Amino acid sequence: MKNLIVASLLAVLAVTGFSSCSEDFTVTAPYRQVTVVYGILDQKDSSHYIRIQKAFLDENKSAIDMAKDADSSFYKNLDVTILEYNNARTQVLKTASLYRVDLNKEGYQKDHAETEQQFFSDVNYAYKFKNTDMQLNPQNWYQLLIKNKDIGRTDSSEFIGIVNSDSLKENHGFYVSQFTLSEYKLSFSRTTPSSTYKLNVLLPRNSRMLEGIIRFHYVDKNALTGQQTDKYVDYSFDSKIASTPEQVGFNFELSALNSSIYAFLNASIGTPGNNIERYMDSCTMIVYAASPEILFFNQINLGQSGGITGDNIQPTYTNFKSKDVIGVIGSRAKRTYYNAAIDDVTLDSLMANPTTLPLNIRGRSDH
Repeated sequence: MKNLIVASLLAVLAVTGFSSCSEDFTVTAPYRQVTVVYGILDQKDSSHYIRIQKAFLDENKSAIDMAKDADSSFYKNLDVTILEYNNARTQVLKTASLYRVDLNKEGYQKDHAETEQQFFSDVNYAYKFKNTDMQLNPQNWYQLLIKNKDIGRTDSSEFIGIVNSDSLKENHGFYVSQFTLSEYKLSFSRTTPSSTYKLNVLLPRNSRMLEGIIRFHYVDKNALTGQQTDKYVDYSFDSKIASTPEQVGFNFELSALNSSIYAFLNASIGTPGNNIERYMDSCTMIVYAASPEILFFNQINLGQSGGITGDNIQPTYTNFKSKDVIGVIGSRAKRTYYNAAIDDVTLDSLMANPTTLPLNIRGRSDH
């Protein structure tokens, strides 16, 4: 699922590597060992992974050649720890050591290169700790330390707050009012210019950004053979940003014009092939909340302009203190409502509306 909160941090850091924040890039600059770090912590995850790599910076070697060799991307001798501080950030409550694992063996296979460049994919290292090592607590603060024993340097992140995953209103939990209903149904049948689908969300502790996603499940059925294929499309229908941390606990309305939902379904599902009938299934509703670090990364790193009005001086957001480390450690939380039905009136509208009529929707699936 490609959405702003989840995909942008990992994708852009993996591609960009390093960019200058205050000066033009100089090809004759002396070699520096630059570390790239990224990871997203989720209170509900049982295991947490932090990616730590070398940047491709060497005047005497091709970055493409270096990318073929895992040793050019990973350090061999790091001590990585995470510290838990009290709410006042004055006392270390607990320390946990992270250990290096191959993500390929953890169930997160690295994609093979699709070009003749043949970037390495045999290993895919990250540093891991489990909730049994340290249980993340939204009331406390966390700091990542990276000690490179080969050069005797220790780098640290800024303090990180954990987005509260608790579904209750108390203590600024991640509360979505519609998700408290035993049978929540989506209704977006009216397509007048002002007709809007809405979701009400309380901004949870330590977050500054919300994003709402509707996963539309549907079935393609071959009318001749009876073969059915389950499919889905994700609609990232809205995102909201809190202007200040004091807005934690405030109600934010995630919304989309009903007409925009119809247009999305038309464009993303598309016209069926010969003899294919469409049947709509239930929807999965997903809301993400992201920490300030991820918000600032999106605003600064993804907001770069190019073309004739741009230049090569690009500010890079990082929440690490050393000038030789770039990257972001942030936090997120997710709330999910499964099996949200599309109500009958909306289903009839999807079948008859001119925008979605070409999709050949015949009704509701039987599973």
